Amino acid sequence: FEGLGGRLWSLVFVEFLIACSRHNGGLRLVCDTSLTREGTSMDITDTNTTSTSTERTCNWWFVSPKSNKSCNDKPEDGSNTICVNDIDVVYKSFQNIILGEKDDNRCGLGRCLAALRALAHGNANLCQEYFERLLFAAWRRLPSNGARLALIPALESLLARPFHSQFLKQSGGPSGGSVFSRHSRQCRSLNVIQSLLRALSKLRPMPMLDTDLLISLASDFNTWHEVISMLEHQYCIFKANSSVETLKYRDKLLAVIRHCYDELGESDISLALACDSCNLPGTEWAVSLDIYGQVNESVAEFSRLIERAEEGHISSQPSEEELSLWESRWVELHRGLCQWSVISTYAEMTGSPKLSLESAWKARDWDKVRSLCSTPSIVATLEAGDPEVKMSEIFLAIADGKLNEVENLHAQTAQLCLYKWQLLPSVAARCNAHSSLLQCFHRLVELRESGQIMVETSTHSRGRTLPDLKNLLSAWRHRLPNDFDSITAWEDIFLWRSHMFSAISTNFSWSEPATLATLHDRPWTAIRMAQTARKQGLREVALLSLNKLTDCAMDVSDAFSKLREQILSYYNSDSELERKGGLNLVNTTNLSFFDSYQKSELFRLKAGFLASLGGRSKANQAYCHAVQICPSYARAWGCWGVLCSSLATLTESATPSDANKEVVATAAKKVAQYLAQAMGCYIETVQCDAHELNRNHLPACLWMLIKDGSTPGVLCQTLENRGHRLPPWVWLPWIPQLLTSLCRIEARAVKKILNSIVESHPQALYFALRAFFLERRDIERSRSSNSSSSYQQYSGHTAVKHSEDLMSTLRKAHPTLWSSLEAILEELIVRFRPSYEEELLATIAALLQRADSQLEHQKRDKIEASEENKNAVLLNFMKTLSRVSAKFFRSPQGETTSNAKDDRTRKTFEFKMRYKEAFEKDFLINSGGGTGNESVESSLSRQNRQLTLNEIIEKLKKWKLLLESKVSATPSSIPLQQASPSLSSFSCESPDLWSGACESRTSSNCDGRGDSDIGVVQSSPSSSAVAATAAARSSAKAVAEAAEYEGGGGTFGGGSAAVEIPGQYVPNCTNVLDSKPCPELHAKLVRFESSLEVMRRNEQLVRRIGMVGSDGKTYRFLLQFAIPYWTRTDERTAQLHYLIAKLLRRDVMASRRHLSIKPSVVIPIAQRLRMTVDDRSHISLDDVYRAECESRKENCDAIPVFFQAEVRRILNERQEPDLISTQKTEAERAVKLEVFKTICKDKVPKDFLHRHMQATLHGAEQLFQFRRSFTGELAANSLLQYAFGVVERSPTKFVLSVRDAQVLSPDFRFHYNTGFLEGHAMPFRMTRNIEEFIGPFLLQGCFIPSFSSVASAIHSHKDEIEPAFSLLLRDDIISWYTSKSTARNDIKMQELERQLADRVDKNVIFVQDRIRQCTPQSGAFPKADQTETVDSSVRELLKAATSEQNLCMMSPVYQAWL
Repeated sequence: FEGLGGRLWSLVFVEFLIACSRHNGGLRLVCDTSLTREGTSMDITDTNTTSTSTERTCNWWFVSPKSNKSCNDKPEDGSNTICVNDIDVVYKSFQNIILGEKDDNRCGLGRCLAALRALAHGNANLCQEYFERLLFAAWRRLPSNGARLALIPALESLLARPFHSQFLKQSGGPSGGSVFSRHSRQCRSLNVIQSLLRALSKLRPMPMLDTDLLISLASDFNTWHEVISMLEHQYCIFKANSSVETLKYRDKLLAVIRHCYDELGESDISLALACDSCNLPGTEWAVSLDIYGQVNESVAEFSRLIERAEEGHISSQPSEEELSLWESRWVELHRGLCQWSVISTYAEMTGSPKLSLESAWKARDWDKVRSLCSTPSIVATLEAGDPEVKMSEIFLAIADGKLNEVENLHAQTAQLCLYKWQLLPSVAARCNAHSSLLQCFHRLVELRESGQIMVETSTHSRGRTLPDLKNLLSAWRHRLPNDFDSITAWEDIFLWRSHMFSAISTNFSWSEPATLATLHDRPWTAIRMAQTARKQGLREVALLSLNKLTDCAMDVSDAFSKLREQILSYYNSDSELERKGGLNLVNTTNLSFFDSYQKSELFRLKAGFLASLGGRSKANQAYCHAVQICPSYARAWGCWGVLCSSLATLTESATPSDANKEVVATAAKKVAQYLAQAMGCYIETVQCDAHELNRNHLPACLWMLIKDGSTPGVLCQTLENRGHRLPPWVWLPWIPQLLTSLCRIEARAVKKILNSIVESHPQALYFALRAFFLERRDIERSRSSNSSSSYQQYSGHTAVKHSEDLMSTLRKAHPTLWSSLEAILEELIVRFRPSYEEELLATIAALLQRADSQLEHQKRDKIEASEENKNAVLLNFMKTLSRVSAKFFRSPQGETTSNAKDDRTRKTFEFKMRYKEAFEKDFLINSGGGTGNESVESSLSRQNRQLTLNEIIEKLKKWKLLLESKVSATPSSIPLQQASPSLSSFSCESPDLWSGACESRTSSNCDGRGDSDIGVVQSSPSSSAVAATAAARSSAKAVAEAAEYEGGGGTFGGGSAAVEIPGQYVPNCTNVLDSKPCPELHAKLVRFESSLEVMRRNEQLVRRIGMVGSDGKTYRFLLQFAIPYWTRTDERTAQLHYLIAKLLRRDVMASRRHLSIKPSVVIPIAQRLRMTVDDRSHISLDDVYRAECESRKENCDAIPVFFQAEVRRILNERQEPDLISTQKTEAERAVKLEVFKTICKDKVPKDFLHRHMQATLHGAEQLFQFRRSFTGELAANSLLQYAFGVVERSPTKFVLSVRDAQVLSPDFRFHYNTGFLEGHAMPFRMTRNIEEFIGPFLLQGCFIPSFSSVASAIHSHKDEIEPAFSLLLRDDIISWYTSKSTARNDIKMQELERQLADRVDKNVIFVQDRIRQCTPQSGAFPKADQTETVDSSVRELLKAATSEQNLCMMSPVYQAWL
């Protein structure tokens, strides 16, 4: 193969393998049903074991060159294996077959094989797939593991040959004459070593190659993920074997795997793996501190471990691997603390030249750098192609003034970086592999610019002139690392800049100090470094950076920034003495040099120190001074509002619970005044600056309105007077809360805010407002009909009236838009509702589930259950069935309108004729009964008690099967023209919009009063002519205004009339900027997709419609019928995800781990209809399991039935009447665990999700990146499940996106027990297939750190997020109560809210406590024998979620065995 080294020669393997296959039987693709279970991987100690595979592949048939027998037949001995020496004979006969059957008179096998060969030659990806399948089949049909072991040395020899590197040297992939020239992009992304290792990693049993060879291949041919996959497979095998021989090899494997993850930048996984090889107490604690960025605590702990080991205070001597871990992390942590003097001493003691070189250039010891660059070790490192060491030569060249060498050295270093870049995985989301190289590129750019600066500096200094460096200094200010990057990356950039600024100052020391200050940016650089270190919790590094500015002249702005950082460094919540020192520093500062903004900031800092020291009254005065000095300083207003809010809380808590009414009323009035002042400060904050941080106070403004009591007070008045003055878009995330506020006392104030939203962003409010109006209108109508009064009597200040006014305002302000939206929604409501069969099937399924659970309860507690209780249950079921019959078969407009032309009426008549008589006969329902409760009960007492619960269940199953057979006949795709001719003909041109096209035209006058005062010009003495002229002018003006009003979207620009794709406003979408929305950039609805998809979700048929946007994308939505509570819950879930996403972006560790969470778009259409975004890439765990069962020809619904029946059978066999309740529970748990293990072992594989994703994603690299992103998303989702008590996460509700690994949260409903959030033994869903797909390494190194990081990000802003949690939980519990009771009017809703206030407070405390439990708990250092980690609580939760004892007790609907 040496002559083929420059091309992707795995194609030759494909040719050989096809040549070795059987040719006399045609080409067959056989589904091998024997490959259904995963066998154990090959054990090197047992060569006689065979294994099966979990993958479905083409059943290729291979023959021996010396035999006509198939290798699928069992060989008598080892002679029937493929002989490599006879391959020429086989291939020659293969060519004869191909050439012989290419005759035009013949067709068959030769043509098929020739077509496969042509496809393999024409597409690299298809060739790779052929290769993997062919090699897998050939490997599987080898006679024994001994034969497979004999091939491993040959494989290693082939992989180690040097000619493979020829492929990497081809520019742009293979040459143009190659068969792959049309697919150079495919070839560039796949080299031959990658091709071979991908195929080898999928073999079962997997060949165990030499680890040193694999590491070399990973670094030389970009096969990191393939090598990791093979090494992890080996590690899992040897981990199960605890013998002494395998222990050493396992530790070696672990070290190699850690090296791979370190090279890929996955430090969390590497550190988590390090804990597996460390046994001494305290190591896990120190490593866990390191994982969560607690640098000071971690370095102290590692130092303590090293000291104890040196002094011999540890019971057992640490291993070399453990000592190496301590030392490497100690050095890295000191790098993070910028302790280069300590590192230099360590490097000299240990003889580490690379570390000495780095510490030398950072200390400007150029003589030492010069001497180190000539040492053999550094020279060897340079020859190995280390770009960081090569960069030291550039430093030295600039320092020595050899500026003509800088360009050449820069080019060489850039080439080294680019060579390393091509040997890394492709750039993907949450991939850290390229971070270090990107930082190298950043440094290279600035080194090249530094060379240019030194050239200009030397030129101008000789001529005693000054260079113009303003543009370059400005570029350096804006070219910065990310705020969440490690402080080491910041120091590498800023320390070199400091060197350059010092050189500039030295060369121009003859100039004036003020002039010299304009030539460098040393103060700003040091201050910015200090600010970044402070935000990352490295106060020592911040002070170290500020101390470098003692001898530097600076302007007033930099002096203020330095002073501010010094003051903030004193703010230590654990030390009152330091805070007093900060206060003294503020008090002794001379303010005469600063402007109003800077003075205001200093007063704000002073107030903060005073408040932390208990002087709240003085702090209040300081805030007052701050806003008086600079009224537009938003941050001072916000902090003042926080102080006022805290004063209200203190006043409320100081009021005795047994105080008299007068004291309570006085305290309540004082609390309201404090809160009103806080609200005014918050609103002023947003009005001064609508930044994201300032807008976070808006939930507090809405939440504090409850303190006004039952009548509008000072808080409502404050919101009414000032709330509507804010930009309307700042209220968009809180539209659901604003709408529900229309039912409360603050309705008048909130209506003004909603009016401004209606006028500026109508499509952000329209859908929610319309659904709210219809829901409240139906409630009022139902209550008015019960009280024998008309709906018109409810014309007061009710929610219906307010929402109706808002709808009228929207219709008048945007008539064209309103007309288009109403037409679309009317079609969606009328045309896409489910059929009667589907509605009845959903009802029957719910009743059947309820009856099964009731029957199981009766059989479990059959001794305690009385006959009276059983009869009551039966009576309840029969009443429900009677109501179902009345709803579906005895509606008032039955057969009387059967001849109507309306399609829905015709379908209603046919449905009743088909099912009514049979349904009433099966369930013994009296068709002639009245509708009153008495007649129903009397009818039941006469007839329906003849049915038992078992009979009801059997009949419900019969009807379920009957309706399912009818519903399953619905086609999966329906032409939109057939479903809705109106929507199919909808078409709209994409408008050409400009910036501000959707904003208000304040200059336009639609009321016709703009020019009414213009006098009449006497152009003719005739009075009739004057009148005609005036009339014509007035008419022309009216026509023009009407045309502008109608065609241009009313009082707004022309862009507002275009219908947008729903779901493009917050909180349904989120981005990094989180700023004012730009409707002119939103995707507009152009047309609907021509076909309508019908699919099964949650045991129901749903329709999916596609909307084609102006951006060329197709947005697909599910049309779901659901009760209002479900829709409102999903809206609040979107808001919750929006809030969490903002907090994650602000947290350093969460951003460093690239953690994010996206809201799911939910659009309410009507009371019981909603649209949810549903891309084709979305799949649920239930979808994957159904596909698995379909491929295995099994019934996916049989397992829950089997579980229930088997548990019931075993319990009946083992039933002992003398057992008490506790013993019964334990017996039931034991039986369920036994049946659960049986299902897991024999019926449901644990890896079908992994196999499905492996087949969907091509290659180990894509699979790893997907698993990495999926794990982070799942960690955030799991935390919310645990914190809010979300239990019902069945397989249909576990949805993920194959495109971007997003974990969705459909039907994310909180679990209440009498209104209180309740915990559960199952904290979140982590069943077998999910755990297997994530893998043990990602579970420990990615899931747990991500889980804790999300909790820490939320908990660090607990005071800020608490009002938002209170709003969401209040609205949710009220919706939950109203969904289980009769509809309530506005007054009843307010009474219910006051009754539930205590539950809301306790639920907020419940959520906050659970989040706090999941945060990393550092605290004091552990004891000498303590092995606990800082995230031990999360590990306990994970253990509970994966415990078989907990999983087996879940409901069968949960399907814990998946």
